[in-house]
Amino acid sequence: MKTSNLRTREAITTSLRQTARGAQIEAKPNTKIGSASKMTRRDFAWHRMDSEKNLMVINSFLMFEGKLDMQRLVSTIAHRLPNYPRFTQKVVTRMGLPRWIEDTRFDILKHIQRSDLSEQLSPYELQQKLTAMAHEPLESGRPLWHMSVIDQVGTGYAIVFRVHHCITDGLGLIHVLNHLTDDNDSHGESPSMTGHPHSAEMVLQSVCSRLARSLSWLKIAAHVTRLSLLWPDAKTRLKAPLTGEKQLVWLPPLQIDQVRNMAKRMGVTLNDVWVAAVSGALREYLIEQGEQLDGRSLRAAVTFNLREKTNAFQLGNEFGLVALELPTNVDNPRLRLKEANQRMNAIKCSHQPQATMAFLSLAGCLPRSLQNFALNLFTSKGSVVLTNIEGPSHARYLAGSKMTDLICWVPQAGVMGVGFAFISYAGQIQLALFVDTDLVKFPERLMSLTYAAFAELEHATKLSVVEKTEAEVVTNELQISSLDKAASTS
Repeated sequence: MKTSNLRTREAITTSLRQTARGAQIEAKPNTKIGSASKMTRRDFAWHRMDSEKNLMVINSFLMFEGKLDMQRLVSTIAHRLPNYPRFTQKVVTRMGLPRWIEDTRFDILKHIQRSDLSEQLSPYELQQKLTAMAHEPLESGRPLWHMSVIDQVGTGYAIVFRVHHCITDGLGLIHVLNHLTDDNDSHGESPSMTGHPHSAEMVLQSVCSRLARSLSWLKIAAHVTRLSLLWPDAKTRLKAPLTGEKQLVWLPPLQIDQVRNMAKRMGVTLNDVWVAAVSGALREYLIEQGEQLDGRSLRAAVTFNLREKTNAFQLGNEFGLVALELPTNVDNPRLRLKEANQRMNAIKCSHQPQATMAFLSLAGCLPRSLQNFALNLFTSKGSVVLTNIEGPSHARYLAGSKMTDLICWVPQAGVMGVGFAFISYAGQIQLALFVDTDLVKFPERLMSLTYAAFAELEHATKLSVVEKTEAEVVTNELQISSLDKAASTS
């Protein structure tokens, strides 16, 4: 029986390999064996940022309806993913210069692994399986990505898609996911040409005068200096030494209209609501753990996109990190939201995002030991990482199967060990938490407090509308009364 099963598995693998090989050849007709391209110093900095306690890998989890057709799935990915050269290239350094080199031994089946389960996993078992995967470094010496296909998840199957940060950022990853998938279940092997990486054209930034560029660089240099001179963040348990033991956490999604309505009531953005909710959750969690914040705000590293969306097909990293003073010292949820809005608006008007992106480019030019020193210096200024990713607004289909859920976890760098991610998909928002368990011993509690903070904000913003309406009614009544008095006097 075992011999028969082994032969069956070998036959399936052989069939998949033949399918994938044919798809790769068709997808990459003009690829030159051994071709190379320069790697930006910024991407090289991300490549060297891996440590035993913090891997620079973006972990995403995609859930699908229906029965898994592995051959169809592999064929689709093999036809589409190689349209981005980074997914068939490896990183090499020649004479100190980092380059992307085509992997002449590239075999897509080494990057797509199927996990056959005898029975469906419970939510807890699934969480532990994903957490175990997140601890595993991607194999060096070949393209830095991997997919694990897990059968019997929910009503269908799931894919754990792991991509090293040196390949792309969140916006680039969404471009890849859109290219891999379709907007309906009428599946074809060839992807839509809309935004296709082979036909997309780069949108050029507006050209500034030499004087404007010089002033801009002076401002960037001033911000880099200011960031390096900031006091380290408030000493709480979130700043304890890292152990490298991580935990992934997520809960059912929120409806995007629910969060959008909160923002509209207060005249703020979705991101402001996100920042306020995380601030409230961190405040409550630390108080529960016996921490005394003494009125001092915690500081977060918040991702800030600096790329034209239409240029996302180029992949790479085009974002800055801003040091945001979270309103964790504000007890009132409505005031906390206003404060989050004001602080984010102040940063948007500054050159701080460009400054941190410039810092990463500079770090990629330094010896690795100096890069690590500079990175630890910068990351000591904050306690948590926050990212907000805009995913597809409508449902997507991969190899004919509908994607029902999309979850993403943000990696942390240097001495930071707490990461919150907020990603929208098809009318819902998925919140996810990735933490070092020595810093956050009860990650599920922190996640549930984040959901509770959204509920608290919803109540507070609705109350604000009621109070505003009542105030307007009183004002109108006073105005009418004044007019009546004036009329009777005359």
